Amino acid sequence: MSSTYQIGFIGVGAVSEVHYMAVKALKHARLAGITDINHDLLKKREKEWGVKTYPTVESLTQSDDIDIVYVLSPVEEHFDHVMASLRAGKHVLVEKPVAANPAQIKDMKKAAEETGKVCFPAHNYIYHPEIIRFRKYVDEGVFGQICSAWMTFIIHHSEELAAHYPGVNRQIMTHHLYTTLYLLGKPKMIGCHATSLHYEKLERDDQSGMILEMENGAQAVLFSSFACNDQTSYPWTYLVKILGTEGGANHSWQDVVYDRSLGTLNKAYPRYEELFYYEAEYFISECINKGNPPLSTLEDAFVVQELVELAEKNKGKQFVAYPNS
Repeated sequence: MSSTYQIGFIGVGAVSEVHYMAVKALKHARLAGITDINHDLLKKREKEWGVKTYPTVESLTQSDDIDIVYVLSPVEEHFDHVMASLRAGKHVLVEKPVAANPAQIKDMKKAAEETGKVCFPAHNYIYHPEIIRFRKYVDEGVFGQICSAWMTFIIHHSEELAAHYPGVNRQIMTHHLYTTLYLLGKPKMIGCHATSLHYEKLERDDQSGMILEMENGAQAVLFSSFACNDQTSYPWTYLVKILGTEGGANHSWQDVVYDRSLGTLNKAYPRYEELFYYEAEYFISECINKGNPPLSTLEDAFVVQELVELAEKNKGKQFVAYPNS
């Protein structure tokens, strides 16, 4: 076990800013190298962060000075970058969506098993201590029979920013779906409707709603929007709510918020920013050092990808069955 893990970033776009903050807070790891195809941005990060740059992905993954690779590149590049990192003997954290399709996730899992390295999906929303506590309460049955779950993400994204993402279904509903899996398990039915409201050029969804029917008949209502902000007195900026016959739980990012942009968001939501530290600490202390699985595994990422594709294929239709529930 290394006393200090050396971390390398593939991709230094907006999301790398919050990962950088998280890595700086770790006691037994440090950012040791970065690479990106955008050489101007790479030079900018080199100056800001005072970290070594690598000219190519191959030079970073093959370096003996790197123990862990963070794959923060666009989703279209995830598969190649994860596979190259695993085959080079590195542990990997890969941003979500983990891959472009379920088959790629299967191959990642196989490669991780063959190399004996950890491939950790960056399903960061479930690593908040409150969400972990919610799972404990659900397992203990303190809420009684679970009746419903509600998850919202409502934060305006400009067309310029949204152009970097594959749409809210894959970019944000992925978060809601792995959170649902973690808290309540797999759904047996899914329905989806998505729209595009404020884009002038982009041909992708900026608002989406899904309803999942769980095995016990409970419903999970998932909603995501890049089209607007919620400026009401009780904003649903990001919300997780679980309701049962004997109680419930509520988690919100709005409990603390202030004016300071970082990464992809134009406000500072500490509960959001902290997630990157919680997942990084779990990745290293529990998965790498102790051999425990992530709270949300590659198997879960595979299910999420299947659910997203099923929802997209059947947008606007009635409920369709998820065959692997």
